[in-house]
Amino acid sequence: MRLKLPSLAEALALGLPLLAASGMAVFLIGGLPRGEETRQTRARDDLRAMRSVLLAGSTLPDAQTGLAALVGEGRLAHLPQDPWGRPYQYRNPAPGRPYDLFSLGADGVESADDISVWNLYGQR
Repeated sequence: MRLKLPSLAEALALGLPLLAASGMAVFLIGGLPRGEETRQTRARDDLRAMRSVLLAGSTLPDAQTGLAALVGEGRLAHLPQDPWGRPYQYRNPAPGRPYDLFSLGADGVESADDISVWNLYGQR
């Protein structure tokens, strides 16, 4: 008995939903995020998580104790570093905001490429 192999269209119609469910479709269709894009994505994710921890408490840490206060209170296991290997920046108070939480980005200096919790997808 001879088996009939599916056509390319049939294989795609059956296979893509399975690939999408497993996450492989992203790799096959668009490729994986690379380099700088991956670091920026991780920084945004870290900032969102730290914002949640900050706002879950009754008060915000002051500028002197900073994010280390969250570790001391057991709210964070450790102080994460940004994807470029530097500490995240925290200010309380911040100009025009109750606090500021950001990564200095790829260049390591406060500039337009920073990723701020107040503007995760744009320039500061």
